Amino acid sequence: MFLVAWLTFKNVFKDRIALIILSMVLLYVSIPVFSSFSMRQIQEVSITMSLTLNSFILLFLSIFGATATVWRDIERKFVYTILSYPIKRSDYLIGRFLGFALLMFFVATVNFILSVISIHLCAGMYKSRLPIMWNSIALSFVFSYMQYILLMAFGFLFASFSTSFFMPFFATISVFIAGNASQGIYDYILHSSKAHYSLLSQTVIKIIYYIVPNFSSFDLTAYATYALKMNYSNIISTFIYFVLYFTIIVSLTNIIFSRRNLI
Repeated sequence: MFLVAWLTFKNVFKDRIALIILSMVLLYVSIPVFSSFSMRQIQEVSITMSLTLNSFILLFLSIFGATATVWRDIERKFVYTILSYPIKRSDYLIGRFLGFALLMFFVATVNFILSVISIHLCAGMYKSRLPIMWNSIALSFVFSYMQYILLMAFGFLFASFSTSFFMPFFATISVFIAGNASQGIYDYILHSSKAHYSLLSQTVIKIIYYIVPNFSSFDLTAYATYALKMNYSNIISTFIYFVLYFTIIVSLTNIIFSRRNLI
């Protein structure tokens, strides 16, 4: 399992994807330039841009890792070579997942280091009234990483039974969109406009809300940008939510892929 993970990590850098990753990481150089256009909120804008750029890069990696890895192995018959050795299907699948998770961790760490440099530079251009909450910024990077690890788990779930590239690709994107919109829709329908919807509609919304992952709970950008006090009970709850949801999705993925007919 760990050998497969390490091979996955190394092979990605031999692929063209490495050039794309490096080109996106280099965009951090432009953060001080664009932040300077905001006049008196240079520090705040630099923090927001750093977190947004990190999210975009991790989103790209999670979708690529989820949809292309397993599908390409099956398409190129590489999976048959691996499974001809005394290795379980679950070990192969988890190894592939861990390889991309390791890559995403490496990229997120580089992004964090570049963000620290960019934010320091921007903070020196104009003194903000708000302090830089480095612990909040670090937590934002950690929870962003967790969010896209969970999204990649969904991609592996779809790829475990799909025979094409497009189905897991668009399904993963759909989960991402739904996961970011679910909290807003839930609050609007069941709180702001509850009287306008029938009991059946409200029940359906609740069921969908609890099935679809709530990605908005992983977004700590506002806390990091405006130095807001964090509710650590919510942080712990979100972490437990991630562990439980991730365990369920990975377990379901292993069950489906173990029973899949690869011939």
